[in-house]
Amino acid sequence: MKTHITTIALTLNLLFASTSSLAANDLIYYAIGEGAVLSAPAREDHLVSKTLGLNWDMNLQCGLLDPSVTVKNQLNGITQGFQDMMGNVLQNATSAVMSLPGYFLQKEDPGLYDLLTNGVLQGKFDFDNGKTSCEAMTKTMGEKLASNEWSELSQGHAWTKAVKTGDAVQAKIDAEKSQGNEGIVWADGKSAGGRSQPAIMITGDTAKAGFSMLTEGQSKAQKEGLYRYWDNKEAMAEWLTGIIGETTHQTGTDKTQEGAKAGIGLSSEVNNTAKTLHQELQAAIYQGKGSVTFPPAFIQALKADPARDVLQMRVASEVALSQTIDKALLARRTLLAGKNEVYISQNTLAQKAITRALSQLEQDIQFLQFEATVRKQFSSHIVDEVIRRNQHRSQQLTPDTPAQPSTFEQGQFGSAS
Repeated sequence: MKTHITTIALTLNLLFASTSSLAANDLIYYAIGEGAVLSAPAREDHLVSKTLGLNWDMNLQCGLLDPSVTVKNQLNGITQGFQDMMGNVLQNATSAVMSLPGYFLQKEDPGLYDLLTNGVLQGKFDFDNGKTSCEAMTKTMGEKLASNEWSELSQGHAWTKAVKTGDAVQAKIDAEKSQGNEGIVWADGKSAGGRSQPAIMITGDTAKAGFSMLTEGQSKAQKEGLYRYWDNKEAMAEWLTGIIGETTHQTGTDKTQEGAKAGIGLSSEVNNTAKTLHQELQAAIYQGKGSVTFPPAFIQALKADPARDVLQMRVASEVALSQTIDKALLARRTLLAGKNEVYISQNTLAQKAITRALSQLEQDIQFLQFEATVRKQFSSHIVDEVIRRNQHRSQQLTPDTPAQPSTFEQGQFGSAS
């Protein structure tokens, strides 16, 4: 996989107009396939490491549950349980209890009373057993369905808050009440996925995080790094998810935003870019001057070529292919950076999903390489051919006349008399 990506990167620089040197105005610029061997990196200086901070707390330690605190809260009535039940029994011992059917039943038929009591206890046991089975099945489903995995993760976040009370009973009550609606700690340490929270868009959110990291300290006006193609992180995320798709997750009972969309792949991007570049090339030829992408010398050479109408679309297509793969490689680097964003890097579910997105993007890049290779070669030499044809025509236009002997010999005109 890495070898394929490296091979693609080595062949990208056929036509790229970001170079601002004088060589871009000369035919030799295209003859050598641009100056640099590799594309310009997304950034050159190293990133500063960041810590998780206070918003992240996933140290779930069930040992923090203190039985003495639990029992004390039960006896003091802080949590539902013993005191509520005992208080009601003592309050009503002289009236309500004696009026219960069970009281008379115990007097009349102790054996039947014991049978019913055991039945009630067995029913309670069966209920607890059923609930335990349900929880076990929920965990099993969480291993099969991505949406349930995110819900379980949110439940884990709820437990980390609940156990800090030290009361096992209250912790369980609070955690169960959350039902995943509290979400999880996501990119930039913000909560996401829960009720009244933004949904978790794995690829898009990761791309935005990576964009912010890679463009830190760079100039948008000078089109540095990722700014060569995208004005902001939202535009970059929209482009990437349009290419490889997106999955959206919610952790709670509100699933109105959860879903997925398919990507259209890089081939469509090449096609659309080629149409735009073709229009730019036609306008440059009509005006007889260079454009943002095509330098003046190349426009003049192409304009003079009798086959320019046939060559224009091929030129635009090759430039589009180069630019699209350059964008895809930058997007790949952005995902890799976002994958290591401090909060996203701690999320195993997100890491798996991002790895799949990277794999899909790399496969799309390889598909373009394969298709271009089948059509002859990844990079044809159409621009070199335009230059060669122009030079050949120039040579033909130069008159080939034999040299005439000079009449000026030995400082005199004509022959000596």
